[in-house]
Amino acid sequence: MKVQPISTKRFFSCEKLGQNKINSIKISNDTSSEDIFVSSEKEVNQYRNAIPFLGVSAKGVVKQRGLLMHITSLPAHRSFCGQFGDIQTSKFIQWLKKAKQTHWIMNPLNALEDNLCPYSSVGRFSRNKFIVNLNKLTSKDYGEILKEEELPDDITPNSFTYQMLEGQKNPRFKKAFERFKLLDEASPIKKEFGKFVEKNEKLWLDSYANYDALARLYGQDWGKWDVRLQIAPEYSERFGVPLEDRISNVLSKKITNFSEEQYKDSVNLYKFEQFLYEKQFREFVDELNSNGIRLIMDLPIGVSPKGVDTWGKKKIFLLDNNYNPIKISGCPPEGAHHNTQAWGHALYNYDSPEFWKYQEDSLRQLLETADLRLDHFVGYINRAEIPTSYTKDDGTVLYGDDIFKSVEDGGMGKNFFKKEWIENIDKKISPKGESVFQLFVRIAKEVGKKPEDTYILESFGPLAKTRAYKNFEKKYGRDFITQRIPIAMGMAESNKKLRKLNSFSQSSIVQNLAYLTGNHDLPSLREFIDKLLGKSFDGKNLNKMAREEFKEFCKNELKLNDEEIKNSKTVWENAMKWHYSQNVKQVQTTLQDALGIYWRPNIPGYWEGMMDKFLMLPSKEALTNYWSRVFPKDFLERDNISGINPGYKKAADNFVKMMEDLYS
Repeated sequence: MKVQPISTKRFFSCEKLGQNKINSIKISNDTSSEDIFVSSEKEVNQYRNAIPFLGVSAKGVVKQRGLLMHITSLPAHRSFCGQFGDIQTSKFIQWLKKAKQTHWIMNPLNALEDNLCPYSSVGRFSRNKFIVNLNKLTSKDYGEILKEEELPDDITPNSFTYQMLEGQKNPRFKKAFERFKLLDEASPIKKEFGKFVEKNEKLWLDSYANYDALARLYGQDWGKWDVRLQIAPEYSERFGVPLEDRISNVLSKKITNFSEEQYKDSVNLYKFEQFLYEKQFREFVDELNSNGIRLIMDLPIGVSPKGVDTWGKKKIFLLDNNYNPIKISGCPPEGAHHNTQAWGHALYNYDSPEFWKYQEDSLRQLLETADLRLDHFVGYINRAEIPTSYTKDDGTVLYGDDIFKSVEDGGMGKNFFKKEWIENIDKKISPKGESVFQLFVRIAKEVGKKPEDTYILESFGPLAKTRAYKNFEKKYGRDFITQRIPIAMGMAESNKKLRKLNSFSQSSIVQNLAYLTGNHDLPSLREFIDKLLGKSFDGKNLNKMAREEFKEFCKNELKLNDEEIKNSKTVWENAMKWHYSQNVKQVQTTLQDALGIYWRPNIPGYWEGMMDKFLMLPSKEALTNYWSRVFPKDFLERDNISGINPGYKKAADNFVKMMEDLYS
């Protein structure tokens, strides 16, 4: 592997291989986005004048290094998915430490819907109980509320489903809870539980527990419940009746032989499960901290339109009289993803005082234990308000996904988007007179953190190029860590003239930068490099101009000769080193990029089933979608990349060696 000092003379940015102008994206058949997106024709190069800051040493060696890997994709003992306090989790933490990583970056840990997507949670405060380690419940610290013989078989599949997790863990949670109730009230774990309930009951736990109890009876979509149950939170608040009492009253009229005691048990079972999560999560964070690793958690931009938050806090969302979303979240077409993305989250109502309290309370809870990545941060400035229905010129009304069907199928097309769907919300003010950005800064300081070290912004795509976003950067650029993807993002097929911009062009504004080798919803860096070198597995290589620009980058920045450039592995190895040699505060990589494997994360808009396998390299790593992928046990300690039980020791050791060489 050829390693030479990295030149700062030229800089290869995400825009460089992207579309020529963000404002050249075709927003709709009859509108232009020129009044929305900022034009940037002039080449700017201020890299040498970049303002130094504490995140980087004098040599430009990055001090903060994070690796993105969802814990559920780790193997585990007696669990279908990765979990807290597991020997396999501990081994992964030790590997992160050896690899000189300062942060473990975690996709959201919220409670899941059955599509397993962590960015579509039922509620912001809830947590994924399936990450709880059942093995620990046999110990004295947990009151021995499970017995060894009651634990599940030790089977590690290469993927899991929501139903598999339910079948494996729910009956055992129930059994453990029955024993937990019998413990002496003075037992340590009972006291811990009491403190957990007292701290969280009014904030979120009571409404979440009642929602969960009803969901066990009638399903998670509360829009299909009896109308009296749909409005139970409002009834409870208006008449000062405890929520549990109101629901019990309704159920007693609906269910023959209704047992109030059984319903209360169901409510308390949820509280017990969330308590177990909280206890084990804090033990997990302590283990990270003891190894010099900080946790970066992820705050999804939205929640399910039929989850617990929309049920319990209807005022903070834009809903119609039937409690359905008036508009939903998403984003317009962009260079890396040419179709309109309609994510389906209910949109927040910034004019509701309750929204601001919800935002503040949830931030405090998350920042207690971790730094925070703000998913789709541009959605706090400009958001795409995608209507749930659209009337065509001929009077035909399209609903939901039908809007984006092909024209031949009666829809408006996959890339249909109207400029009026973009709403500026950066000027929205709380009852305290704060913008959402001021709220972020204040909360971090109040919990004893520096905002500039605490918040990482995901700010990609066309909505990050608006005037409103540029204004945000000027005012708050020093208070947040801004993510950039210098090589991967933006390598779209484009016949436009490629720009030569660099991400430091506004260095006096945006000093706090994190470089990414990839992200959770992009192809791996290896796959991008293959496309740029004309070696794509599916024949869909990037255009000639992009490939020539990348070849120039390999020569000028990576210092590779023509023969070396032909080897995609050599290019990938040197590109990884290049990332860690830039004058930025933080570099974030993914497990797939660290190991150099063809494992694609999820694809935006494709959350279910096996859709991803048709869009990814047909290899062992890529045949299951990201959110249900489980690596084999000890996969970082064995080498056997063929067969059904692959290991990646050589690749893992190479990454460690690279980090040791850079950060000895």
